Amino acid sequence: KLLNGSGSNAAAAADAKNGPEMSNNDNHGVEGHDDDTSNTNVVHEFKFSSTRDTLLQIRELPIANPDNPFGQTAAQDTTGYSIWCASLVMARWMATKEDEMKGKKVIELGAGCGVPGLAAAMFGAPSSTYLTDLNPTTIRNLKHNVSINEKHLRSSDSVVEVCAMDWEDKTTWPSDSVDVVIGSDLIYQSSIVPLLMATVKGLLEKNSGGTFYYVAPEGGRDGLDDFIQQMGTTTSNGNDGFELESKQAPDEYKQNPLSSQDDEECFLHFHELSSTNYMLHTFRKR
Repeated sequence: KLLNGSGSNAAAAADAKNGPEMSNNDNHGVEGHDDDTSNTNVVHEFKFSSTRDTLLQIRELPIANPDNPFGQTAAQDTTGYSIWCASLVMARWMATKEDEMKGKKVIELGAGCGVPGLAAAMFGAPSSTYLTDLNPTTIRNLKHNVSINEKHLRSSDSVVEVCAMDWEDKTTWPSDSVDVVIGSDLIYQSSIVPLLMATVKGLLEKNSGGTFYYVAPEGGRDGLDDFIQQMGTTTSNGNDGFELESKQAPDEYKQNPLSSQDDEECFLHFHELSSTNYMLHTFRKR
């Protein structure tokens, strides 16, 4: 789920995803996706809320170029084709955030398949939700995932927009200011830290009460500790940093999220979900 980076940690990224073993074929609507892999697309049906019966459908694609899924540029990054376990934890967390999300403008960075952002839109009742990424196939799949959840999104009163956003090009950013930024497992190498910090701070610059929600595994992410430390630092021009609250994800966030409760299928696609410790980070502007 890294927007801008090299392929030096591609193997670690592939391991983190669990590998694209797919079933429940859904081949339509992925323009530009290679024919020899399109027969392994899969649509999952998730139940993220413990208090509501609304189900979220998400199509994922097998990661292209598995030896170097990051590609040489952000637009070539194919890691967003698939669902990452941290995004499932994030979605469960977002399903509990109606008090913090209601009426707000929310943006998901590196949305990939859009699991957390769509969960926020369905259960958090924000006024608008931006799902952003950059790879063209990822963007097309994001739009598909919005369309197959249209009925529930209409009932949530949240306007959902898919955007091709380059963190380094502010002309591609949403023109509206946002209140909440969310992201999951965006950092794999320390070189991404300054750009992610600048993006989060830039998006929340005009909002005195802005918040960034972030989920990542407890360890194994080069640069994550630096990001957490630097986000809380007051800058030289006097801009305040962020207050940080971090806690371990509760066990229920790591339980089987499939509506079928098929444990074999869950293990096949998301085998690291139950065995990995995830941290929930809340950064609030001072």
